[in-house]
Amino acid sequence: MSDHHEMTPTTVKDFLLALLGGLAAPLLAIILIVGLVVSIQARQVDDEAADAGDKAVRARIQSVGTSVAVDPNKPHVDMTGEQVYTDICSACHGSGALGSPKFKDTAAWGPRIAQGYDTLLLHALKGFAGQKGKMPARGGEPDLTDLEVARAMVYMTNAGGAKFEAVLKKEVEPTAAQLAHGKTVYAENCATCHDTGMTGAQKLTDPAWAGLIKQGKDYLYGAAINGTLGGPAKGGNVKLTDADTTAAVDYMVNEAKAALAKK
Repeated sequence: MSDHHEMTPTTVKDFLLALLGGLAAPLLAIILIVGLVVSIQARQVDDEAADAGDKAVRARIQSVGTSVAVDPNKPHVDMTGEQVYTDICSACHGSGALGSPKFKDTAAWGPRIAQGYDTLLLHALKGFAGQKGKMPARGGEPDLTDLEVARAMVYMTNAGGAKFEAVLKKEVEPTAAQLAHGKTVYAENCATCHDTGMTGAQKLTDPAWAGLIKQGKDYLYGAAINGTLGGPAKGGNVKLTDADTTAAVDYMVNEAKAALAKK
């Protein structure tokens, strides 16, 4: 008996179904790839308007910082005590921040006023750190003149019960002979750095002297004698007397003032 089996003939329908089945997987893969490409391109579209994009670029490339230069030729007019208080001092004394006595608080100002005008002015100019708070030099504004600081201090203390007057102790100007001696001391001990700016020393023509001069002669004398402004004590000559050191300071301040007056 034969085992021969007759195969069923393939119809057109069977052929089409087989063809479609074979193309389904590649077609699906193509559709997925096209969809992925389209979605990527869609995300690359800049949603910002042209002007917004331009502003963003300008912001990225702009210079760091903004010039707030003040015309050095414009004459300075000292502010009143009330103006200095409003602009500078009220930040702390208006609220009592950093342990500062509040404006018109007579109970807080009383013990301070008892210390006297000179002590309070010294604290205002140089700064003061006490048990209850800390007072920055010149209220944290180094450009204030001595007279502006004195006026602000008097404005606040008088509102707290004092009867002070804003006056400054006038510094004694050195004589021609004292300046000549100071020049000699300067040449022998200070010129090496201050003539060249070596080690960061201020040249006598350096505008930075304006801020140093505001600190007063007593401050500069102490700095030169003790070496508290970055330079060595007594210019590095320990044998130099205090009198010779202060004479050199007088000469430097005199020269610096003359240089500043020319600018």
